[in-house]
Amino acid sequence: MTGWWGIRCVWLRYFDVYRKSLSYSVVTTFVEPMLYLVAFGFGLGGLIKTIEAGPATVSYRQFIFAGIVGQTILFQAFFEAAYGSFIRMYYQRVFQAIATTPITLSEVLWAELFWDASKATFASSAVLLIGTVMGDFSPLGALIALPLCFISAFIFAGLGLLVAARSRTIEDISYPQYLLIFPMFLFCGIFFPLENLPKVFQWIAWALPLTSVISLVRSLTLGLPFEIQALPLLAIWIVILIPYSRRAMSRRLIK
Repeated sequence: MTGWWGIRCVWLRYFDVYRKSLSYSVVTTFVEPMLYLVAFGFGLGGLIKTIEAGPATVSYRQFIFAGIVGQTILFQAFFEAAYGSFIRMYYQRVFQAIATTPITLSEVLWAELFWDASKATFASSAVLLIGTVMGDFSPLGALIALPLCFISAFIFAGLGLLVAARSRTIEDISYPQYLLIFPMFLFCGIFFPLENLPKVFQWIAWALPLTSVISLVRSLTLGLPFEIQALPLLAIWIVILIPYSRRAMSRRLIK
């Protein structure tokens, strides 16, 4: 049986490690999304004034800001789970060491997912805050988007955990990184409306979780029309991916 006490203990252990290298951790957590915000939100946004997103028209900076919220969730959660989990499992043997205590392996893996999702939510909240201060996001919508960020980060953390469980070496993580994560980054609607893509690519994009995340973020923060398929698609990813990724990592560790 999974207990919240064990999950909390492991989560706090990760947080303590994060605090001990706070300056480095803050830089790696926030610099990347800030660079995208400056380059695309202010740089490219200065050239492209407005953009049609479905039936609505918004500034390109608003459009990009909302997309970068999704990109931040994707990158922070996936890379922390994929590379972080692999290092903790294979090199540091943290999972195995904690599992020898009264804390169970199940609790360790839940804590891993919660930590990865927490770190990604922390980073995405900074983007939401900047968008709100700049007047691009609805303050209430940005606040409501925080739980969505955490749930979405949980999905990408599960994907990262699965990749770590299936990778024989740390170099193997590069394959899903370049074949799945970067295509999501490029084609799931961060930089342009999906309507610009051919129909078949739109269907493929909607099958990937980042598209639903970005759609919901834009609905909450910019007031764009709600696309109802986003919620059930995310629910399917959660129901299938999270248990599968945990089982895969459990089998890897038990071997």
